Amino acid sequence: MNQFEIIPITSPDDQYFAEFWLIYNSSFPLNERRMIEQQTAIFNKSGYSLNIFISDNQTIGFISSWATKEFIFIEHLAIAPEFRNQGQGNAILKSFIKSNPITIILEIELPVDKTTRSRLRFYESLSFKMNDHNHFQPAYHIGDEPVPMKILSYPDGISDFIYQQFTRFQKEIVMS
Repeated sequence: MNQFEIIPITSPDDQYFAEFWLIYNSSFPLNERRMIEQQTAIFNKSGYSLNIFISDNQTIGFISSWATKEFIFIEHLAIAPEFRNQGQGNAILKSFIKSNPITIILEIELPVDKTTRSRLRFYESLSFKMNDHNHFQPAYHIGDEPVPMKILSYPDGISDFIYQQFTRFQKEIVMS
């Protein structure tokens, strides 16, 4: 089942938006995701893309990302609950890496328990590198606190210069 069709979603009116929204909301805590109004607004931002992955007429998962000249930031990657632990995330991320020959950056929760350590091992199995940068994801919602995260990058670690570019981009573009 690792063969899939990649379909871009460009507005809440798209055919697969409701399925994306269901997976998104069930996969991320509130402090790591947007509200519907925020999600609708970012479709108009330069560099943003949201792709859903379909196999056998079933929605497997999605990747939302931001492209710059220096890097691509995977903001969210999620697999539908019924397809988790079947190699789908691995196949989707390998496909994404292959089609984006540039540094890829993503955030993960601090690896402090079984689930978060397993997530780290998943990314490391695909050659992502954990960076030492002391990182906090900016708040998605007014009144929320920034969330401590670890930065992973592919194919290599990122320099302080690239990290500073990333955090500025994240604050000024992604979270604005």
